[in-house]
Amino acid sequence: MKKWIDVNASKLDSNQYFTDLILLFPDLKEKIEEEDPSMIHFRMEEFASYTIDHIKNKNWQKLKTCFDFQESKIDLVNSDLINAMNVSYCETLMLGEVAGQMDNVIPMMGTKLQRLYNEYQEYYNRLTKTS
Repeated sequence: MKKWIDVNASKLDSNQYFTDLILLFPDLKEKIEEEDPSMIHFRMEEFASYTIDHIKNKNWQKLKTCFDFQESKIDLVNSDLINAMNVSYCETLMLGEVAGQMDNVIPMMGTKLQRLYNEYQEYYNRLTKTS
């Protein structure tokens, strides 16, 4: 009998991820907690909007803290959170109101977040070309 391996068993789940996020960014607590805990994409979009605000306001130190937080979690989180980082964080940055500034902002990301962002951008571009 073949046993299935749960690849997410030892990974950080969304509850812990958002608890850590709120500890580092307490001003996000209310917005994050307004969303249903199971709606991780909506919660991740709140963090993306928060990140975008720092880009618009040229608050580079706070922006770097946002990017560093994501960088520190990429290898630790489960597959649902990786998906939310792609679809609800990277895509919001890529297509949102600061899309035109992203080429200047990407170098502020750590290598893992840059790779995640760039790979998602390539994937998204391939999807839109075939549509």
